[in-house]
Amino acid sequence: MEEEKILFYERQRLTQWWLWLIVILVQLIPMFLNFQKLYNSGLVERPEILLSTVGSSAAIFVLSLLLIYSIKLETRITEHGVYVRMFPLGFSFKFYPFSNMTAYYVRKYHPVREYGGWGYKGRFNNRSLSISGDRGLQMEFPNGNKLLVGTRRPQEIIEILKSLQSNKQ
Repeated sequence: MEEEKILFYERQRLTQWWLWLIVILVQLIPMFLNFQKLYNSGLVERPEILLSTVGSSAAIFVLSLLLIYSIKLETRITEHGVYVRMFPLGFSFKFYPFSNMTAYYVRKYHPVREYGGWGYKGRFNNRSLSISGDRGLQMEFPNGNKLLVGTRRPQEIIEILKSLQSNKQ
């Protein structure tokens, strides 16, 4: 069986410096408060308690940073449809064939107002997968469901969709 030719591929990661700053502060402030409480209680003189507290706090800190670093949104477009995966929420790509869509187009959107922010968002029949920005590939389905997939390269998707639609005619 022949593998489909990928016409578009995009991988997005969380690269916003302000987001990383928030994540680090949210982790470090409670850690600092716990260490201060431990110091004030006098338990800091017991090395086994100090070591277990420092070790578990450091492990949680590093694991949470690794989890956030591992988040990525991948989009592939072929002549037959769109493949989407948001790792680690999904390990395999979900395929959305163009033949099952009533419409597909690139649009500007308001992440916070329309979906409550970035990530895997939305309700019921109107969902969004996005990492950053305000542009996305909107897909609409016969049952009324909608899925918006964020992109940092909207113009490339527009050109590919135009090309695919002209090839159909």
